[in-house]
Amino acid sequence: MIDSFKIFDRDLLLSINSHHNNMMDVIMYYISGIWICLPLFIYWFSLFLKKYELKKVIILVFFLVALVTLTDQTSNRVKHSVKRYRPTHNIEIKDHIHLVNDYHGGQYGFFSGHAANAFGIAMLLFLLFKEHSVLVRSSFFAWAGITAYSRLYLGVHYPSDILVGIIVGLIWGYVIYQLIQFTFKKYFNEVISV
Repeated sequence: MIDSFKIFDRDLLLSINSHHNNMMDVIMYYISGIWICLPLFIYWFSLFLKKYELKKVIILVFFLVALVTLTDQTSNRVKHSVKRYRPTHNIEIKDHIHLVNDYHGGQYGFFSGHAANAFGIAMLLFLLFKEHSVLVRSSFFAWAGITAYSRLYLGVHYPSDILVGIIVGLIWGYVIYQLIQFTFKKYFNEVISV
């Protein structure tokens, strides 16, 4: 059964990675880099600044940094414990992976830090932006999904790496949201929502 899952995981990755073109190569390469989303992050940050005083926004930023640190470090620790080679470093399939800009990623890939980071942020923002429509709030997950998909497109993660990253990100996002609400209730006697 485990061997069947590994084969399915590998074949699904190769199928996704094989559907490429020059334009999508450029788009997915840049989407995979977190800094391309900087304008989006600045916009979200500005929404907090409009509603809350700077001291409270700084606390939110602290928790956001904590979230990214937790998802990233959890991913790195598991990667170096499990030591599952990325598809681009797996000698059995690396020659079948379509590379973009000769990008291979680090040696180990289980589980995806990009997916964990993106879905952790998406979960946190989804829970914080309660005053916005479900459509707006769902756009956070759309962004996270595209980010996670870009890792498959680039061939640097198996689908199972992405799935576990999503789950870990959602859990950490929820935990950090609860810590934010606890902090704001204790020190400001309010529940935060944007």
